[in-house]
Amino acid sequence: MFVAERLDGIEILRGWAYPALHRGFFSRLLSFLSFMFSSLVAALRVAGIDVVWGTSPPIFQGLTAWLVARLRRVPFVFEVRDLWPEFAIEIGVLRNRLLIWGSRGLERFLYRHADRVVVNSPGFVPHLRRCRVPDSKIELVPNGVEVSMYDPDDRGKAVREQLGLDNKFVVLYAGAHGPANNLETLLLAAKRLEKRRDIAFVMVGDGKDRPELIRRAERLGLSNVRFVGAQPKALMPAFLAAADVCVAILKPIPMFTTTYPNKVFDYMAAGRPTVLAIDGVIRDVIESAKGGTFAQPDSPQALAEAILTYYGDPRLRQQHGVNAHSYVACHFDRRLHADKLLGVFQSLVGRAVVRRRTERSVKRLLDVFLSGSTLLLLCPVMAGTVLAILLTMGRPVLYVRPRPGLHGRIFRLYKFRTMTDERGPDGELLPDSDRLTPVGRFIRALSLDELPQLWNVLKGDMSVVGPRPLLVEYLDRYTPFQARRHEVRPGITGWAQVNGRNALTWEEKFRHDVWYVDHQSFSLDLKILLRTLQMVVRREGIWMRGEFNEPFMGSAPGTTDTCRGSDRRISTPLRPEFAKSEMLGQPCKR
Repeated sequence: MFVAERLDGIEILRGWAYPALHRGFFSRLLSFLSFMFSSLVAALRVAGIDVVWGTSPPIFQGLTAWLVARLRRVPFVFEVRDLWPEFAIEIGVLRNRLLIWGSRGLERFLYRHADRVVVNSPGFVPHLRRCRVPDSKIELVPNGVEVSMYDPDDRGKAVREQLGLDNKFVVLYAGAHGPANNLETLLLAAKRLEKRRDIAFVMVGDGKDRPELIRRAERLGLSNVRFVGAQPKALMPAFLAAADVCVAILKPIPMFTTTYPNKVFDYMAAGRPTVLAIDGVIRDVIESAKGGTFAQPDSPQALAEAILTYYGDPRLRQQHGVNAHSYVACHFDRRLHADKLLGVFQSLVGRAVVRRRTERSVKRLLDVFLSGSTLLLLCPVMAGTVLAILLTMGRPVLYVRPRPGLHGRIFRLYKFRTMTDERGPDGELLPDSDRLTPVGRFIRALSLDELPQLWNVLKGDMSVVGPRPLLVEYLDRYTPFQARRHEVRPGITGWAQVNGRNALTWEEKFRHDVWYVDHQSFSLDLKILLRTLQMVVRREGIWMRGEFNEPFMGSAPGTTDTCRGSDRRISTPLRPEFAKSEMLGQPCKR
């Protein structure tokens, strides 16, 4: 369901998605949903999560990220890269009223439950405010570019030779060929300029509309347009270097005035002027940079005239390219944005860590109080138990064995002895059920054998409530999911013990243990303690003859680790920086 790999020292788990590239809306919806579930399975196997970062689109992935964050009780950061579903509604892709209602409901749910909402365009902020997202929750980390990938002095000679573009004035579009991109207008602009034989249009990319665009170009008889398939990211600097001017274009709908298209920042980093047929916040960037020309959207004539402006003025073309590169390096270098995004994560994680430490401190104080007071109160009971063991089984009174505790560290666990050391003719110990004495059975029936573990709790080896400590040899048999039971101190009683105890399979016990790790709280501990007392009084779930668990030999191949979750929020305000004045026209400090 997922594939693991390492890239530049980063571990990546790639979830499976139904293949639906450039197909219809419902095929893509199925692809989004399949990835939603496969990524959930992958995420539940990751240990040591500090923060969960989900992005939209697809918005369904945000739901997976929220669920993982709540299961792990860590902050959830929701990044908005497009205002979905509003974009899909405006371009007519999403029309079903029920789907629209459900999608908007999901969008608002994610905004409400995110600990921070990160947007990559200041144009998205008004929409979030209309959705009642408080400013304290919003962070602007804009789209940008890895400037170091581009050399503005590169003229793209190899690509020009490959495409037969020597001595041509190259107008390049790079990006998706879909319904939103309005590339029909670009073809019509090319038609207006076809008499100028030295102007060539290059359209790099792929998308749902590409086959129809190729057919349209053939019907128009356009010999000045070349279609080049989608290229790896690493090759794009060479293609942009081959351009004299680059085009960014979208349909003229209100929602697209809010976007920061990635391609514009790539064009700027390559040192190429942009002919921009998109109004709104990205126009503010281009005009502040003096790095391009705005052309009225959906107008082939305006687009053609803007291209001719650069065609006829090489000095303007060069100056706008230099301006664009300098501006994007100052304001939109991804290294700067990465630091800001990291700051968002660290601020949330720092507060979450403080809260978790506080919770652990409170739990530890309660453990000391409960174990100490209980030891004092039950001294007579423990003394009577010791006497009964001495009279029926002799020494030793305590059963002492190594057990893995917090983070797998080994400690010595203490219990009252309930079995003899009888051995068979071959010198091997008899089965546990044969060595359990009547007194031992009585001790277990009242759970008196667990009382010495209060000393382990007092020492800090254990907690009153937590996953039961198991054998050391099981450590290398756990799956990564099962091993998460060691993220907390082991306990005298736990969630698995009050939900079936010895009637559970090993996999069921581990799922209960990990569920407790993800939902640990004072109220849950109290619930487990009360339920444990009830079980002791009713003598439920006690080990009887013939009911001893088989040793854990590891989970069968294909076993799925899952657990159920709940909702818990951690919200801490940070001052957002999304005003236009803070992004544009500021002096560059390098």
